[in-house]
Amino acid sequence: MAETGATRERSWASAVARWPLDLLHHILRAVPNAIDGFFRDRLTQHAAGIAYRVLFSLAPLAIVLVWIVGVVLQDDQRRQNVIDEIVSWLPFTQEGSDTVEDAITRLASPTSALGLVSLVLFFWAASGMMGALRTGLEAALRVERRRPAVRAKIVDLLLVVGAGVLVIVMIATAVVAQIVTRLAASVADELDVETGLFSELVKVVVPLLVSTVVVVLIYRFVPARRLRFRDAVAGGVVTGLLLLAISAASALVYGHVADLSVIYGSLTAVLVFLYSVYLYAAAVLFGAEFAAAWAEPAATGPGEPLMAQVKNAVLGLFVRRDPPAGPPPADGR
Repeated sequence: MAETGATRERSWASAVARWPLDLLHHILRAVPNAIDGFFRDRLTQHAAGIAYRVLFSLAPLAIVLVWIVGVVLQDDQRRQNVIDEIVSWLPFTQEGSDTVEDAITRLASPTSALGLVSLVLFFWAASGMMGALRTGLEAALRVERRRPAVRAKIVDLLLVVGAGVLVIVMIATAVVAQIVTRLAASVADELDVETGLFSELVKVVVPLLVSTVVVVLIYRFVPARRLRFRDAVAGGVVTGLLLLAISAASALVYGHVADLSVIYGSLTAVLVFLYSVYLYAAAVLFGAEFAAAWAEPAATGPGEPLMAQVKNAVLGLFVRRDPPAGPPPADGR
């Protein structure tokens, strides 16, 4: 019995020691497959379709979000702060934002039967972008049997409601992050410690965690294919990192947008917004493709050396490599 316990302990320790290397092998196998599948499944076109639908569904979605915020939040000041945040996402200049905000607030506060019917129509129109997202995810995950039309539209409508809840959760998370930062700053003042690094980490870690959790839920429940939780988490982490990188790069790109206004004029803000949404949508779809590649079973038998896997992974991005031929059938045919 003592030998059995010692053997199990050594086996467990060996598995823990091999875990980083196994994880690296899994990543090197999944990344090239995900990149290849991203272009093979034409996810760039799906990302462009999502950006197009977002542009035309944005105003109805903003109206629905403002209505949801008005129902959930009873405090006038907080409700106004959230509405200002929603309107700031729209591709309008600062001068036009006030007029747009007044119009959206008025439409989101129906006082007649006709206003209620209009709100229902806005709700339906806002679901178009969710349908485009669902279709793109199902293409990335290679879903063969999709939901019937009515069930698919119900999922899209639920996503619109989920977007409203997400807005409120993000605002609440930002408030909590500010409270934690202030508490840390007060404690640091008493201990005479700098908190600049902690504040920067909070600004990076909190959005990364929120985006990762949201994406994992989307991967798990939106497509008509139930991913395993660990596969959804793998794709969610990749997507969260990509979204963080795109957000950081966008801050640099916006600094040079003034040069484009000479060519496109007042359309510059819309074009920049459209391209940003395209990049974000491409990141979400690539994460789904990575999750699908991560879910594929690894090859059995002795693996190749790590450097050989790295070489094959890089080579596979440029040259299509056929899988190795299997063993011949037992009957010789």
